[in-house]
Amino acid sequence: MKLFSASQIRDIDAATISELGISSTDLMERAAQACTDRLLKEYGTISSFFIFCGNGNNGGDGLAISRQLHLAGKSVSVFSLDRIDGVSTANSFMYDQLKHTCSITPATLFSAQQILQLNTDGVVIIDALLGTGTSRPTEGIMAEVINAINQLNSCVISIDLPSGMPADFFNSSYPAIRATATYTFQFPKLSCLLPSGASYVNRLELLDIGLSTNVMNGISTRFYYTTPKDLIHFMQPRETAAHKGQFGHAQIIAGSKGKSGAAVIAARACLRSGAGLLTVRTTADTASALNVAIPEAMTEVVADDAVMAIEKTDRFSVIGVGPGIGVSAATTQLMRQLLNYYQGRMVVDADAITILAENPTWLNYLPPHTILTPHVKEFSRLTRVIDDPYERLKAASDFASKYAVIIILKGTHTAIAMPDGTIHFNSSGNSGLAKGGSGDALTGILTGLIARGYNAPQAALLGVYLHGYAADLLIKELSIESILATDVAEKIPYAFKSLESLAFEEGLK
Repeated sequence: MKLFSASQIRDIDAATISELGISSTDLMERAAQACTDRLLKEYGTISSFFIFCGNGNNGGDGLAISRQLHLAGKSVSVFSLDRIDGVSTANSFMYDQLKHTCSITPATLFSAQQILQLNTDGVVIIDALLGTGTSRPTEGIMAEVINAINQLNSCVISIDLPSGMPADFFNSSYPAIRATATYTFQFPKLSCLLPSGASYVNRLELLDIGLSTNVMNGISTRFYYTTPKDLIHFMQPRETAAHKGQFGHAQIIAGSKGKSGAAVIAARACLRSGAGLLTVRTTADTASALNVAIPEAMTEVVADDAVMAIEKTDRFSVIGVGPGIGVSAATTQLMRQLLNYYQGRMVVDADAITILAENPTWLNYLPPHTILTPHVKEFSRLTRVIDDPYERLKAASDFASKYAVIIILKGTHTAIAMPDGTIHFNSSGNSGLAKGGSGDALTGILTGLIARGYNAPQAALLGVYLHGYAADLLIKELSIESILATDVAEKIPYAFKSLESLAFEEGLK
């Protein structure tokens, strides 16, 4: 799914109106109805809604939603800022429709104190103050209203964007609504997907309002959002007469004294992701643990803290390296040998990334389309970019292009930077993954998928989604606090099954 800038969104809206031969108010009515339908489905037992409307088109959406909820039998209280200046044409139309159809005149907000005095017990608040037209920090009464709504500690549904958040960028110092959920139209906005915006957006719901696919297909962008329907088009079903040799021989180099678990988690995830054969190169203690925990995995044992002396690497379809290996002189030598003698497909994680950061000239010897999976701190070691999420995104894109590799920048809506300059945000996952071992599971998944026959870009997109979706399945059964990386690895088959079922429904299998 493509992502678009605020200016491109305006062009898409205008082109859709022209192509379909409808008015801007028709499109607004359609958008509002999509929100109302979702609200009634999710909050159908709630009888009262407070809707806060600005003077632009986002406020027009809110006014239309107010009318639709009222006609659906709900009690609505509508609040509007002073309408003296800057009221859009479509907003004025929806304001008049609300008055004439429902005999409701929105109350004018003159101060934040009016909001703080409201009794919001059992009420759902709809935030329709500001949308994609926002380009700078709010101030004055608008900023006061936003801050007051945040103080209510109520369920807040933001329409398209949390008010105060621009579509293309967001600085968390800006006053902005902290939504319970955000109902956004057609596709996410870039600011919703970066860490600076995630705690304001929270649960993101995509509502299809029928924008022109012809127009969207014709607009170029570097940013994409990976959905299940994007993935099923390149999934590879197993042939009936297949044998294990057709699904690759993976090697994972992982584990050291006190870190055997990293190898166990990565190995289990690799085999659960379809690899025909797996050999884990590790220490004796870890090999013993693997023989008990994952008898399907083969092992190559080396001396403690000396996971090195790379031999016969050409027999492996892919090598995953890094989980729990440490950063000793021996493992540093391992990475040097690996880059000297192996030019096959690689997945590089954890301690292996730290070693590369300490030896930056070695980056030039990474095989093309190597996948690196840094978290934010590991990425800062590679690039020296630390805080700003937009600078980090640009640095990931530049790094991927410079070294012809794939960067999986782990986090909320994990960003995948491809060598061609595109960046793909993941649509699955939750904060239950914020726990030791999750990255080891991802390394195993990616290694298994590449062994299985997926190319590196496909494996990156599919692997990150499966990793996140396995965690999404788990929170239907477990507390989000209690998810372990081993749970994630065991849920991979069910994540696969979900995609396979979708492919069948879409007639692709």
